[in-house]
Amino acid sequence: MALWPLLLLTLGLWVLVRKWALLRLGTSLPGPWAFPLLGNAQMVGKLKPEFIFLVFTEMRDRFGATYRLWLGPQLWVFLHSAEETRQALHDPTLRKAETFLQLEPLIGNGLLISHGAHWTRQRRLLTPAFQPQLLRSFAPDIAGHVERLVTRLAATKGAFLEVTDPLFACLLDAIVDTSMGANLNTQSTDHSPIINAFHLSSKLLFKRMINPLLASDWIFHRTKLWRDLDEQLQVIHTQMESVIGQRAKELEEMEEAPGGAHNLLDTLLLARFEGQKKLSRKEIRDEVNTFVFAGVDTTTASMSFVLYALAKYPETQSRLRKELQELPLDGLSDPDSLSELPYLEALIKEVLRLYTIVPTTGRQTTRSTEIGGRTYCAGVTLWINMYGLAHDKLYYPDPYAFKPERWLEDGGSAPPAFSYIPFSGGPHVCIGRRYSLLLMKLLTARLVMEFDLELRPEQAPLKLQAQMVLKAQEGIHVSFLKR
Repeated sequence: MALWPLLLLTLGLWVLVRKWALLRLGTSLPGPWAFPLLGNAQMVGKLKPEFIFLVFTEMRDRFGATYRLWLGPQLWVFLHSAEETRQALHDPTLRKAETFLQLEPLIGNGLLISHGAHWTRQRRLLTPAFQPQLLRSFAPDIAGHVERLVTRLAATKGAFLEVTDPLFACLLDAIVDTSMGANLNTQSTDHSPIINAFHLSSKLLFKRMINPLLASDWIFHRTKLWRDLDEQLQVIHTQMESVIGQRAKELEEMEEAPGGAHNLLDTLLLARFEGQKKLSRKEIRDEVNTFVFAGVDTTTASMSFVLYALAKYPETQSRLRKELQELPLDGLSDPDSLSELPYLEALIKEVLRLYTIVPTTGRQTTRSTEIGGRTYCAGVTLWINMYGLAHDKLYYPDPYAFKPERWLEDGGSAPPAFSYIPFSGGPHVCIGRRYSLLLMKLLTARLVMEFDLELRPEQAPLKLQAQMVLKAQEGIHVSFLKR
């Protein structure tokens, strides 16, 4: 028995020596009081989705500098400034935070979570699918899906409805059509299985991501949560495999190879590297799932808040409509015409700032590196509080007010570049950002010209919650009255 104290002491000393650099860094940073061994895990574990990103932002204001949290032996550091953010996003030694790797069952090892040589190769292969001239060619097909949404909204005859579901169906149809050449027709389907599966998968994955006890795959795969998730993933992967397989067969049966890829899926199927080697079916599915489901979720959330802002601020709606009325007859479906509208651009920018769709993103240190004049050892999770940056009064006067005019030329000096990063930044900036903005502009312009938007009178002030993306806890209820 006398050996146990010695063994425990030896183990403690070994841990202390092994974690000494981490401990020294953590003690040099401000942060809330932490329990021995447990750290701040108890505090973080109790936070509800509607408070997580707000608490992180409040601590940012409280400590007034880069601060730290301990999750047991794990050190989380929340960067404070736009300059630190710029350096972190350009640091090639950093990887995506391990928390985000838990999205792999849904989106696979796609651009969102991959790193190193695999990420570099995939990014290079995918870039041609997002050239501006190719994106512009999608406008007519997108417009067709928007028209179906307009018909659906007109049928409500001005009744108030929660906007997320119809927007999600429209965007899923449009994105799958233009990126994969397939028609899911979820706008014409009540209780679409793939939409239901995606929503359930997102909720289940988020439950895991905020539960430190489920970080281990070995533990997670033995829970009911995993069994429920796996059931939904089968629906999603079966649907996407079917679309990929059908298009692959069509390309194989062509007598002549197509002159060039017409969408993302074609780009992946036709890609060759390392002596004409093809991408595996899993690699193709991973990239398609990443683009489709990450794109639909973020763009739906963005458009929900655009419609909320237009309905809440009638003067904004009127000013935008006046700008749109100056377009030629086909201007509402012309990407080049819409890109020249300063107020439409300012409106979308302000929505993406005020309602930061992805409130935080994280990076993992793999070796010693310097950011903001401070040296970080390996094993630190660096969090970029994009919501906090976008609501910093030093960068944005009156930061919680909705002011599209702050983005116009006469609205004042421009804020630092890396204080506003709705699509992340640096080499890993979202490859689909122009595509997302195209979708948003086409939808916004068409809906504003077709309807008068009104917010439900009893709509309470938005209670925001961060799940996979920022959402309104009680939904957004808008009336679409035909003009």
